Amino acid sequence: MLNFCPTAVMGPRLLASSLRSSIWFKCPVRAYSKGKFVSSKNKKNKMQTLKPLNFVIPNYTSVNNLANMLNIKLDKLVKDLKDLGFTNARTDFILSKDYIQLILQEYNYDVPSSSGSSTNSGNVYNALKVSLNPRNLAERPPVVTIMGHVDHGKTTILDYLRNSSLVDKESGGITQHIGAFQVVTPVSKRKITFLDTPGHAAFLKMRQRGANITDIIVLVISVEDSIMPQTIEAIKHVKKSGNELIVAITKIDKLSSQKKKDEAITRVTNDLLSHEIEVESIGGSVQVVSVSGKTGENMDLLEECIIALSDSMDLKAEYGRSTMIEGWILESEVQKALGNVATVLIRKGELQKGNILICGNTYCKVRAILDEHRNPIQNACPAQAVKVSGWKELPSAGDEVIQVSTEATAKKFVTKRLNLVKLEKEATTVEKLNNERTQTKELAEKNNYDDKERGEVDSPECKGPTKVNFILKADVSGSVEAIRESIGHLGNEEVVCNIVDSSVGMPTESDLRLARVSNSIILCFSLGNLPNDVLNNKEKVEVRQFDVIYKLIESVTETLIENMMPIYDCKQIATAEVREIFNFCLKQKSIRIAGCKVTNGKISRNSLVKVLRGAEDEVIFDGKLATLRQGKESPAEVTKGKECGITFENNFEGYEPGDKIIAYEKIKVQRYL
Repeated sequence: MLNFCPTAVMGPRLLASSLRSSIWFKCPVRAYSKGKFVSSKNKKNKMQTLKPLNFVIPNYTSVNNLANMLNIKLDKLVKDLKDLGFTNARTDFILSKDYIQLILQEYNYDVPSSSGSSTNSGNVYNALKVSLNPRNLAERPPVVTIMGHVDHGKTTILDYLRNSSLVDKESGGITQHIGAFQVVTPVSKRKITFLDTPGHAAFLKMRQRGANITDIIVLVISVEDSIMPQTIEAIKHVKKSGNELIVAITKIDKLSSQKKKDEAITRVTNDLLSHEIEVESIGGSVQVVSVSGKTGENMDLLEECIIALSDSMDLKAEYGRSTMIEGWILESEVQKALGNVATVLIRKGELQKGNILICGNTYCKVRAILDEHRNPIQNACPAQAVKVSGWKELPSAGDEVIQVSTEATAKKFVTKRLNLVKLEKEATTVEKLNNERTQTKELAEKNNYDDKERGEVDSPECKGPTKVNFILKADVSGSVEAIRESIGHLGNEEVVCNIVDSSVGMPTESDLRLARVSNSIILCFSLGNLPNDVLNNKEKVEVRQFDVIYKLIESVTETLIENMMPIYDCKQIATAEVREIFNFCLKQKSIRIAGCKVTNGKISRNSLVKVLRGAEDEVIFDGKLATLRQGKESPAEVTKGKECGITFENNFEGYEPGDKIIAYEKIKVQRYL
């Protein structure tokens, strides 16, 4: 909001304190006394009685309104603000409450001291967290995230471990949600919680979340493809999160001989080294296992590696019903009969029916707990992922879950967080508005300067890119987030994708009305069969259905391209020469007819034509033919070497003998974003 950097780093409260202590000014901060600013050096000698504050300090107000509140001249207040460091101060500049308090203190008003609290919407629930109790600690299963490029065999590995065939049910053959499963491994009979994250590029945030809530990451690399773009991305997440890593080289069953396997594995190992992954074979700490999810080759070895690594990490969590529950939201969705449902990964405590959970902008009194097979269970322990119903509103994937004692406490903290979110949105809006006004003023001053330099006034109309509006509806919140990330940035200087709204569940009447008002297309992802009243809605809104995310992205891209200004290439298809001009009388009206000879190609009645004149081929007409005659006939086309009579649209008769006629067609050029 101010024109110096400390604002973004320190926050308005700390900045205000710094301003008062003169840290960010070359000269001492001055105090207002008897209508003048006096140096803070003389402030002790000129102590004044503080003026009483006879108005309530607003959260935001403009400089103009503040001048009225203080009953001082606007020009003087603007000048004083600039002296204080508000370099962008103008009559319409909006000040926040912290800055208003600073200014009032400089004007010697009795301002109530601010608490200086650093509470925000991101940490407001930290006060609910209970400190660790070592007596409740016990060993817990490891949480293992499977990561890697699309179609490298991540889900196939899990299928083998849990003896299922989920991979056959995935739309497009790819995983498009975070899947959470706890399995008892076939060899060691130990529990491991697996998170199967998508490999498609659209699910960047989901993969980031998977890396941040896990203990061990299994990086899956196909022996056929080695390291691919999403593999590199996953490696970055691993390094950033600091989690332990195991590399699983998959699809070794597709190589016929041991020699080929060894060569391919060596290639993958070398590629890992190039990305600073130090494997055990060269003295590093990262275990590498070559496996086949289809045949089960070396799957027991992968299991042993995970168990051994988790044992060395000494993973523990607080158990017991007396321990307050904490966890993470993996996914959330609306289900028939259950309502708002969220997949929760328990971090500590023991989840039971009736527990009160708080998360994001909502809370929950647990009505039902379902395991990964959707079977009801009585409780859930640390490192277990379960579906929880009873949420007042749908929570967002990635939000932290904390237990509270009563619903009253939950409502109190949710209300507090909503107020903080509102204030933060207002602050962002105010900052954006101030920046826009500053840029508008600078542009106006620049244009005014340019006009004076040119001696003329030029006010060209500025038009931004065309916005193509979309409304997103998906099965789970993670999908909504992923789609927003995938299509929100699409566009160029001509056209941009504008997401008007996004939410979980089937399109509602309000969604349809919003789409009609905003001229939006509704994009439905993984919602199954849509009701007929949605597909054939009375609002005449276009509704598109998708089960595979890259199909949705392609559709949005094509729509954006369709809204771009078309570009055409002109392809010459015929030429003719005007030999003679004939005057023909029709109903007391004289019509000039160009007697022509086709010299190349063929001219049709619906041809686009240009009439060229002189050695420089000056274009004197560009349009369509009106008539094409041969004697008393009106042929559909006239070919090379034949003569014909031609007239042109718009009553153009400015042609002369010797002019050239070029027949052409427009070919639309394929455009790309």
